[in-house]
Amino acid sequence: MNEPSYFHIGVLVPDLDKAMEEMSRQHGVTFPTPAAIRLSSPDGSHEDLIRVVYSKDGAPYYELIEATADGVFGGSGQEKIHHVGIWEEDMAGRVKLLRENGVGVMASGVGLTGRPGLIEDATPHWVITEPNALGIRFEYVDLAMKMGIEMWLETGEFPGGAG
Repeated sequence: MNEPSYFHIGVLVPDLDKAMEEMSRQHGVTFPTPAAIRLSSPDGSHEDLIRVVYSKDGAPYYELIEATADGVFGGSGQEKIHHVGIWEEDMAGRVKLLRENGVGVMASGVGLTGRPGLIEDATPHWVITEPNALGIRFEYVDLAMKMGIEMWLETGEFPGGAG
């Protein structure tokens, strides 16, 4: 399975509003209204609510994630690149390949709300892997979510609600 090029870079920040302001001022990047997304760990034992936003300018996009949660988006890795986001046409095939290659999944979700999508129960719409040998995490996002994300960037309002 060939891997397509990335469409976004996820960056952890301690203060989302401040980071958006700085990116806009320093780099001319604009943002829609941030979204609050509920996330679950792959085993369902942990849930977080995070604030997140994609830049309107791209692709590739900047995804800023407020690092106020525990778990995969915890504050210990603030102000650094957290993951590389890739569109995935075949999530079931990607999940199978990750398993076959012993790649751990740190978080997964179904749809734009981030509602738990445990790999054991259903094919998730997105997964974030554990860091590889180079320290890079990958977020595979179901191509079916592309239209919703593009609508968010165009209208400025997150189609998944407030989480």
